Formats: sequence, C-alpha cells, structure tokens
Amino acid sequence: MNKADKRFLERIRSKITKAVEDYGLINDGDTIVVGVSGGKDSMALIDILANRRLFSPLKYQIKAVHIQLTDVPYYTDDQYLKTFCESRGVEFELLVDEQKIIQEGKQPCFYCAWNRRKLLFEYTAKNNYQKIALGHHKDDVVETLLMNMIQHGEFSAFPVKLKMFDGQFELIRPLIYTTNKELERYTQLIGYKPLPYDCEYATTNRREQIKTLVQQMYEITPEAVSNIFKSMQNIDFKHLPLQKL
Repeated sequence: MNKADKRFLERIRSKITKAVEDYGLINDGDTIVVGVSGGKDSMALIDILANRRLFSPLKYQIKAVHIQLTDVPYYTDDQYLKTFCESRGVEFELLVDEQKIIQEGKQPCFYCAWNRRKLLFEYTAKNNYQKIALGHHKDDVVETLLMNMIQHGEFSAFPVKLKMFDGQFELIRPLIYTTNKELERYTQLIGYKPLPYDCEYATTNRREQIKTLVQQMYEITPEAVSNIFKSMQNIDFKHLPLQKL
C-alpha cells in the first residue's frame, strides 16, 4: 500500500475518532453490538472500531450481528462476513428469523428494515449490551432529511446517538462525518469486497430514488452533501416562513 493510501485510511479513521469524541459515543468498558449487513458501510465500521481499539486507551468489546430474514429474497455469504470479522478480533453471530415479511401488494422494504431493527434491539437487550453501532454516514443523513421533507413535510433526519427504551441501551453512529465515496475507497483499500445484493426490491424503493437525487446534487457541486449536512446546525430562523400572517 502506498503512502497516499495509508494517509487516506488514517484520515478516515481520524474522522471516526473525532465523531466519537465530539458526541461521546464510546466510553471505557462499553459493550457494543454492530449491526452488519454485508454492505461496505457496516463492514468499514467493524474494521475502524476494531483498529481503533488497538490504540485507544478506552477498552471496549465489539460483537458483530447479522440478521437473516428467510422471507426476503436476497443472499448473503455469512461465512465471508464471519471470516472478515473474526480476522479483526470481532466475534460474529448470525441470527436467522423465519417470520413472514412479504405482504401481497405492499412494498416490503419498510417491513424488512423494521423487523431487522426490532430483532437487533431484542438481541441487544437480552444480552445486556450497552450500545448498538450502526453504519450510517453523512449521505444517509442527507437522504433521510430529504425523504422526510419531500414525503412528510418535516425537517428531520436522525441523531448521532440516541438512548432507547428508557436508557436500556444507546444507538450510536460513529461514521457520521464520512461520506459514501470515502467509505467506498476505504473498503477497497482494506480488501473488503461488498457482497452482491440481489434483492428484487432493492432498486425500486423510495430511498434508492432519493440516492439518485443526491447524486445529481453532487454533480451540481461536490460539496452539496457536506453543505446540506452543515445547514442542519446553521438554521437562520429569521429568514424562514415559520408563521402564517
């Protein structure tokens, strides 16, 4: 690996360190479940947290969990995920659920995501883990913001950390300062090859349509996503039509 690539890896890892420090995402002694899908984001998160643990004065445990819903038509090589995680000192567990997800005449993506999240929450609570780390990045925040504005007339996305069920555990998103393109390059450099995701619904859900919109914004200006992200902390209420006359 050349010096430029090594510097890039360190720059991305430093962004995660900054997010952890800015938001207080990880504390000494934490036990953290990482929800892994097999996509580049969650696997980059596994690699970064495992690498950070080697040098950080904070000691924490990581458990990778992949949820497989048998009613959803897609394939993931769980053995490949297991090998990737365990090569980094991270224990891997596969949870298989056979409940019915597909409902005739309804787009299943919401139900699929909802059930995965529910099972991950239940696993975390049952095993007394303190935190769940998810692989959402800056582009995901902006996509969610646009979806909520377009579909619900609401200016909202999701927080970097959130206590769940009266503080039983906490959701954290350490990749919040990274972009989709950065994570693509990161996973290429660490040798991870994202698994094929051949779900027949993957290209027809609303979020995929929003992703296309975000790509068009990048074409307008390379800083589009970063600027929209910053705008959520730079709201000028004086120049917004907040009240009817």
